[in-house]
Amino acid sequence: MRSSLNLWQQIAYNKRMSVFIIFLFGVFGVLLSLALAFLLDWPPQGAILIGAVLLLLMLIQYSSARSMVLRVAGARPLEHNEYPFISHSVEGLAIAAGLPAPKCYIIDSPAPNAFATGRNPEEGVIALTTGLIEKLNNEEIEAVIAHEMGHIKNYDIRLATLAIAFVGIVAIVSEIILRTLRFSMLAGGRRSSRRSQGGGQAVVLILALVLAILAPLFATLLHLTLSRQREFYADTSGAFLTRNPGALARALRKIGGDPNKMESACRSTAPLYIVNPLNKASTGRSWFSTHPPLADRIDILERLAYKDQNPELA
Repeated sequence: MRSSLNLWQQIAYNKRMSVFIIFLFGVFGVLLSLALAFLLDWPPQGAILIGAVLLLLMLIQYSSARSMVLRVAGARPLEHNEYPFISHSVEGLAIAAGLPAPKCYIIDSPAPNAFATGRNPEEGVIALTTGLIEKLNNEEIEAVIAHEMGHIKNYDIRLATLAIAFVGIVAIVSEIILRTLRFSMLAGGRRSSRRSQGGGQAVVLILALVLAILAPLFATLLHLTLSRQREFYADTSGAFLTRNPGALARALRKIGGDPNKMESACRSTAPLYIVNPLNKASTGRSWFSTHPPLADRIDILERLAYKDQNPELA
């Protein structure tokens, strides 16, 4: 179904799915705030205060995300006159995309890979491994840079960072809910007057317990689903920018087929890379996959390239 869409239809589909997933994140936040307010014996309006505190914690984590990601990846700034083609490609693609030129960073690793980070286009950063620069030709490198430029232009990094922060906050709130319930049980029935009124309150307590147990799992699944969705979006955005989807398809095939793994990659930063740096051989069909199936991405790009060469089929 997806592979039959043209470039514009592909981008529109990805936008709709991303909005839907963001909506589900918001539902989770409201439910957790209401559950915690109930367990703390606060009025329903207290959920607004809890939601505000959760948002503040997310923003604090979000503000330091770029430096943390670069530090974890072991990235260093691109030196003057080092890989001049990279600098020229970034500047040219930034002009074409209508963006400020992102800063370039290099990761000294034989594994070909790349990622983008930054809270907004003005603070955008594109990091490439030395393995990618050495093993891909210029056309393929430009396609990878365009993919990462698509992430920056579409504010994917901001979204991904907030999603990561949201997963962490959900885990903390769920733990608070579980500890509150445990304390209530150990207190031997010393419950507040509001929570002791009516048998319906027991149902609410059970629902809060279920939510606390399952929320971290579902939040993680939503985050990974969003990550997979944004990769499709960046693929098609990058293809639109270069008008060369075939080059990105070849780049993905080379990156996915390379046996080297990135030593500096970790589970929290893996979703940012163009290909999963921890498990390139993954089919990507698990709910817990950080990226969509590589074969599906390549198939979509190759079909887009064919339609670009045969416009009467678009």
